[in-house]
Amino acid sequence: MVATKKHEEEPFDQDEFPGIRFLTVEEGYAYFDRRSRELLDIPGDEFLRRWDAGEFRAPPDAPEDRKHNRLVMLLPFAGRTIA
Repeated sequence: MVATKKHEEEPFDQDEFPGIRFLTVEEGYAYFDRRSRELLDIPGDEFLRRWDAGEFRAPPDAPEDRKHNRLVMLLPFAGRTIA
């Protein structure tokens, strides 16, 4: 048995959600990169490389790790999931 997508995702109508601006894929990655530089002083791709290597996995909720946690919450902007 194979699961298939029933329909293509419909694009969001920006006017349907007043006050919310949807980012393009490129804008989302640029936002992630900017926050990575602001929080950790490293580019977003460096954070992703180190994340993929397991260096930042499941940081404890200690004050010194909160910057990592904030960036982990932004992984979807970089096209990644936390799983």
